[in-house]
Amino acid sequence: MAVDQYAITTLAALKAHLGITTSTDDALLEAAIDRATYAIEAYLDRKVVQRRIKEWTTADGGRALVLKNPPVSHVHFVGSGSRLALTVSSTNASDLSATVTVSDIRVTLTRVDSSGNETVTQVNFANHNTAAEIVSHINSTATGFLASLGTNCVAERLNRIVGRDLKYAPCLLTFPDQAQFDVSADLDKGILYIGLNGYPTDFGGNFPVGPISVFVDYDGGFETVPPDIVLACLQMAGAFYAQRGRDTSLASESFGDYSYSIRSGTEMDSETRRLLAPWKRYR
Repeated sequence: MAVDQYAITTLAALKAHLGITTSTDDALLEAAIDRATYAIEAYLDRKVVQRRIKEWTTADGGRALVLKNPPVSHVHFVGSGSRLALTVSSTNASDLSATVTVSDIRVTLTRVDSSGNETVTQVNFANHNTAAEIVSHINSTATGFLASLGTNCVAERLNRIVGRDLKYAPCLLTFPDQAQFDVSADLDKGILYIGLNGYPTDFGGNFPVGPISVFVDYDGGFETVPPDIVLACLQMAGAFYAQRGRDTSLASESFGDYSYSIRSGTEMDSETRRLLAPWKRYR
């Protein structure tokens, strides 16, 4: 076992922090690091270690797009629009239900036959990363569905839809083909500023007045994690490790006239919160 690819700290750093020189509990320590990383990311509402992020955001008439995971080191693509990628339809008239959903990681086809039996087919972008591959997989494996290719594109750029009904009409899955070209940015804060000429075709060269979806492909998170976040991770991982054999339902212990409270390993103490507070994302 090893720590997660995006763990905030390392096994060597945690062992040095705790003064551990043996390798007996390495697996437990690695698990504690991963657990602390997930807890910190949930508290901060952001990914910490830099990674490639594909994000849908909304332009609602203003020109500033606030990304979820600053700082940003590189923006690969900013796009909007709705060009046909593929069409999905239901082929079995007796089915009670047939729907398609496009999420951040997959296309999901859900079919309920005339007997009420449900079948779910998931086409994961990790294994089928183009629209052409999705079409091929649907046609070869998804009984009751038919797909046809419009324009090949990167699968992760498909516009998101939820539970679109296929019983009465095919569903057109689209992607943003309009690359914005008048864009500046505050990379540290993760804010993109789209200029007056940032929407070249669909909006007549002007910024839209109504809300539209914008797809941003960027590298977000810290190339070098701030020391306070690293220390918070070490403290939390150390606490998780120290409580590995403790009864988690126990709130306090008493010995004669002496008693003390036990903080749950799932709680974040005030010192850890203080370290993390400057980096917390507020919606």
